[in-house]
Amino acid sequence: MTGSTPPNYDPRPPKDRVVGGIDSGGKGRRTREVVKGSVAGGGIMGRITGRTEAERAKAKRYEPYYYESNATQLRWTVILLLLWVGVSLWLTYADSVTAATLSDLKSQGYVSAPPTTFTPSTMRAFGDREGIECIGERDGFLATPECVRLFEVQARYESDKSRGSFLFTGLIILLMAIAFAFGSVTHRASRNILATNNREQRFSPEKAVMWFFIPFMNLVKPWQAYKEIFRGSDPNTSIKEQSSWKTVGVVPGIVHVWALVWVAVFVFNPITVGRIWYSVRENMDQIIVAHQRLVYADILLAVLGITAIIVLIELHKRQETRHAKVGRIQVTPPPPVDPLEQALKEGIRRKELENNRARSRRSGSSKNSK
Repeated sequence: MTGSTPPNYDPRPPKDRVVGGIDSGGKGRRTREVVKGSVAGGGIMGRITGRTEAERAKAKRYEPYYYESNATQLRWTVILLLLWVGVSLWLTYADSVTAATLSDLKSQGYVSAPPTTFTPSTMRAFGDREGIECIGERDGFLATPECVRLFEVQARYESDKSRGSFLFTGLIILLMAIAFAFGSVTHRASRNILATNNREQRFSPEKAVMWFFIPFMNLVKPWQAYKEIFRGSDPNTSIKEQSSWKTVGVVPGIVHVWALVWVAVFVFNPITVGRIWYSVRENMDQIIVAHQRLVYADILLAVLGITAIIVLIELHKRQETRHAKVGRIQVTPPPPVDPLEQALKEGIRRKELENNRARSRRSGSSKNSK
């Protein structure tokens, strides 16, 4: 876990190394100097989204480090998740109102859903489905009582749908911000496993975040990564046996609940409801059912946010408690693999293999000639 590196060894990848000149005190000597201000993503938005933390971690990826508290990152992430929960519940209400509007229209005798845009072509099609002629010559709107009522119905439905679309767009924007913030907390929490007197970590901090963005693998791998983080953060595991946490570390039930809700949201969400599960909406009943199922999908989104908040708060408490128990420990990350060195080794290995095969063929041919 801890250790020392050669005094002149620069663990960064070759492209990130700085070659010293006359001022460096040695011709061609590699230095570890970093230009000030090289870490991008500053400012309030960089701190909220976690971009600053990600850039900082990338710049210091191979440098020794100590335990780092997640207090600030947790605060911003919880705020974003609370906004997510609030918007999800608001969207739940909006979709329930839309479903109620459609049910009311059905009870009034309408056989189809109104269009969401008010144009002569859409209103003509709506009127044809309802058996009402409301578009006259030159695409003029007729002012008959039936047509006025038809226009009012369309305006009501368009208002309900527009509200839902606006809220869903807000959720997408929040999702992008939460992805950075949640990833920042996850990365630092994973780094803290070794900094709390543990070893033999399976998921690196980078992979713990990466698995969230790989389709299908993100249904299982994030859950496994968080189980490892929770086990390594268990304050009740031994601080003398640095590998015991892998078997005796306790994972609270909320982690499994969060993972289950995560999978459920992946399968059943407002997008899959409309495009997969209830893509066929040929009559009023099918349209009403689809909107009612949207309400369930919205509730799942809110539950996901709530469980994520509980998981992060519990994880932070565990890590702070364990850190107070084990004290300040320095961690030296393993040196990176030099791509050039690996390529040279691979080339040498292949050349030796080819030479061995050639010698074997020559040896076999000489025996056959005898």
